[in-house]
Amino acid sequence: MLFLITMMFPVTEEAAAPVSSSIKTDEQALLMFKKMVQKDETGALSGWQLNRNPCTWFGVSCTHGRVTQLDLSGHGLSGTITLDPLSSLDMLSVLKLSLNSFSVNSTSLLTLPYSLTQLDLSFAGVSGPIPDNFFSKCPNLVVVNLSYNNMTGPIPDNFLQNSDKLQSLDLSSNNLSGSISGLKIDCNSLLQLDLSENRLSDSIPISLSNCTSLKSLNLGNNLISGEIPKALGNLNSLQTLDLSRNQLIGWIPFEFGNVCASLVELRLSFNNLTGSIPSSFSSCTWLQLLDISNNNMSGPLPDSIFHNLGSLQELRLGNNAISGPFPSSISSCKKLRIVDFSSNKFYGSIPIDICPGAASLEELRMPDNLITGEIPSQLSKCSQLKTLDFSLNYLNGSIPEELGQLENLEQLIAWFNGLEGKIPPKLGKCKKLKDLILNNNHLTGEIPSELFNCSNLEWISLTSNELSGEIPRDLFTKYQTLEYLDLSYNKLRGRIPQEFGDMEALQVLELSHNQLSGEIPSTLGQLKNLGVFDASHNRLQGHIPDSFSNLSFLVQIDLSNNELTGEIPSRGQLSTLPASQYANNPASLIGCGGFGEVFKATLKDGSSVAIKKLIRLSCQGDREFMAEMETLGKIKHRNLVPLLGYCKVGEERLLVYEYMEYGSLEEMLHGRTKSRDRRILTWEERKKVARGAAKGLCFLHHNCIPHIIHRDMKSSNVLLDHEMESRVSDFGMARLISALDTHLSVSTLAGTPGYVPPEYYQSFRCTAKGDVYSFGVVMLELLTGKRPTDKEDFGDTNLVGWAKMKVRQGTHMEVIDPDLLQVCQGSDEAQLNEVKDMLRFLDITLQCVDDLPSKRPNMLQVVAMLRDLHHGTTNTA
Repeated sequence: MLFLITMMFPVTEEAAAPVSSSIKTDEQALLMFKKMVQKDETGALSGWQLNRNPCTWFGVSCTHGRVTQLDLSGHGLSGTITLDPLSSLDMLSVLKLSLNSFSVNSTSLLTLPYSLTQLDLSFAGVSGPIPDNFFSKCPNLVVVNLSYNNMTGPIPDNFLQNSDKLQSLDLSSNNLSGSISGLKIDCNSLLQLDLSENRLSDSIPISLSNCTSLKSLNLGNNLISGEIPKALGNLNSLQTLDLSRNQLIGWIPFEFGNVCASLVELRLSFNNLTGSIPSSFSSCTWLQLLDISNNNMSGPLPDSIFHNLGSLQELRLGNNAISGPFPSSISSCKKLRIVDFSSNKFYGSIPIDICPGAASLEELRMPDNLITGEIPSQLSKCSQLKTLDFSLNYLNGSIPEELGQLENLEQLIAWFNGLEGKIPPKLGKCKKLKDLILNNNHLTGEIPSELFNCSNLEWISLTSNELSGEIPRDLFTKYQTLEYLDLSYNKLRGRIPQEFGDMEALQVLELSHNQLSGEIPSTLGQLKNLGVFDASHNRLQGHIPDSFSNLSFLVQIDLSNNELTGEIPSRGQLSTLPASQYANNPASLIGCGGFGEVFKATLKDGSSVAIKKLIRLSCQGDREFMAEMETLGKIKHRNLVPLLGYCKVGEERLLVYEYMEYGSLEEMLHGRTKSRDRRILTWEERKKVARGAAKGLCFLHHNCIPHIIHRDMKSSNVLLDHEMESRVSDFGMARLISALDTHLSVSTLAGTPGYVPPEYYQSFRCTAKGDVYSFGVVMLELLTGKRPTDKEDFGDTNLVGWAKMKVRQGTHMEVIDPDLLQVCQGSDEAQLNEVKDMLRFLDITLQCVDDLPSKRPNMLQVVAMLRDLHHGTTNTA
């Protein structure tokens, strides 16, 4: 490079000396920086050698023989560094050190060179307070990204003074706190400001109203209170505004209408906003997303708002107290895809002209309102509809047969209304229909046989109607995907079709409280996955088929109040399974738990089950055994390990569970052997495991009556089935808690070391928030790949203490499992997004393992936060 410059521009020796000196200075500065790097696993700096031109070094770019850019992003470098050596790079304009595991004191930001225009230290381990005179030292900065670090303390009021050239500032996902109400901003050029996911408080600074060039403002997920300033209406270039998940109160300012010339996204969800939605929103012609859900909004929704919102795609107003008639003007929103009016006070009828006006509509949700009238047949003109949810309203009339024209319809949900008439046979044309939930209405007539054309159905609930006639013989034979069928509390007569035996995936079959007669078909013995069968309160005759002995998964059966005769078949294969077949065979032992040993056994049909042999220490063990069978055996959820049955062999008590092909999460993460061929879970798989386990635990906490506390949540109690779906196990160890009491006192410490929340050591009191802490430890295992207790890794502390220490130090990246970072694929942007996703996961985890139980989220909130993480593929909730 120097040779070429010299040939093109001949100079004297005296003139050449300063150029040589400047390159030498740059070289020395970079080598001093390299010395501070303790780990360079990818060898990014291996070529930084004295005998090579610095302009050829990896990550270094030069202009006219001087270093102008240094980009070492995402190379896993680590070490305690200072930015001081870079101060002599007086031509440096771009510095990118993001996605590394450095430890950088924030005070060294003041030593950066004056010439710097772009700075990216996101995910770089920067810790400490924000220097208040930063932009005085670096006044040429245009782009600054310090997100996902551990910067603490307040943002100095004068921090953004002397930042005339600044266009983008990102301080999101730090630990910044304190008031921002007095923030002074020189923002002639500022286009983007992101202070989200911190602990900033007090009111929104009025000085923001001076930033008239601002295009994106994100203050979401803080502790900001007070009202939204009317002066924000001056930001007439604003495109995205996110004030969600704060503590804002008061009305949405009418002046927001002034912003509408440019506004594309407005997120105000999860605050305490009141009042009505301002009619000035009608001028937001570019608005694509409006989310005001989970507030205390009230009053009517002005119908005039939507006439000009031709760009609107998502309208989320759920969980408020908005009243008034359903707005017919949404028919003007040609690009609208999602409408969610859940849990409000909308009344009146559904406007008939919504469709085909809102021709792009995919989801129309309005459960838990005061809607009356009939379901408009014109909805069939919105051909992209996938979800229709009218549940918990006051609808009447019949279900329009025109809905059968919706070829993309996946969910038709209208339970708890006053619907009458017949189920339209033309619904059979909805080939993609998965959920047909019409229970608790006044539907009459026969079940149309045309429904068998819907070959993707998974859930049918027609209970508590007035359906009559026979169950069509060919109705359900094609439903290889049907898992739940409830036809109870109707007026169905005739026989149970023997073709029901072809529904291979069926888990729940409810036929009770009808007028069914004849014998129970022996073909039902083919339903290997059937867990619940209720045909009580009918007129069934004959014997209970011997084939029922094949139903090894059957947990609940009720055939009472019939005219059945003969003997009750033996409890299937389980009653003839000799204990010696497995108990004396060490090779079949697959685990040990607090209640006993677990063995793998093979039933006569070739299927595998897991058998837990309880250790009888006292008569209390018998009582626990019976309680678990009678109560917990009825609990069914896709993320709980199914209890298939129980039996007594001699003096041994046996619990029979579905066998999980991939074993426990503990084995998958930590492995019995750290062999080369050990499977490494991808990030998407780990998120899937976390989401599934969270849903299972959430079901125990919130859906079971009485509620259930697990007491021993850990990775060995998270099992993985053949689809890598996680199932929470061993909740038979839990203690039931009453609906009025939220805890259970115990005399001995519950749980496993490393998972036990700190309050258990003081109160010996098991709580749902204790389960949340234990689940947080499981999440940490997923993220770090480390065991919860390991002296080699943590010394006298444990995984939770170690992770919190790393976060306090700003070295978040050291928490992430190196195996995860090695398998990150895709473009640089995709990898960056994946790492951001991991750090959001870490943030959720740290909330779960907070020392104070009151600050931990409940499992409903955990499920919601995990759901909001980035999906690698499109998933449907």
